[in-house]
Amino acid sequence: MARTHRQAAVIPYRIRNAHIEVALVTTSSGTRWIVPKGSVEVGERPRDAASREALEEGGLRGVIARKRLGRYSYLNGDVPCRVDVYLMRVTDALERWLEDSIRRRRWLRIDDAVACVREELRPFVHAAQRVVEADAGVRQARTRSDRPARHL
Repeated sequence: MARTHRQAAVIPYRIRNAHIEVALVTTSSGTRWIVPKGSVEVGERPRDAASREALEEGGLRGVIARKRLGRYSYLNGDVPCRVDVYLMRVTDALERWLEDSIRRRRWLRIDDAVACVREELRPFVHAAQRVVEADAGVRQARTRSDRPARHL
């Protein structure tokens, strides 16, 4: 039996006009939209690999969540692959990046991104939305509770 190949993927997001947008990139052949994904190198943590792939494939830098969104497995030919999926809040989108000559990058709202990616990634894009919205709700609640009470 073939050894399982470890990979890491990242769902990069930003908030624009009160909407969550996800960055997708094209495959190297330019035929499909995907999230940045690649191999975890020997001695590399999966979340570091996810960050590296976001930069190499999408020209994106940001803050990677400590915990993964989840994991999925697939067969690449006859090689089993296990992919750890992470969420990344994008802080910088480069104009030029390592693979910009072979890949395009596009920002899409959640529903549009879900429609573009393969079936196995759709639950992770939806999960990203839930995590970001929950985090925004926590931040809003903290902001409200930190304000002094107004007395009329």
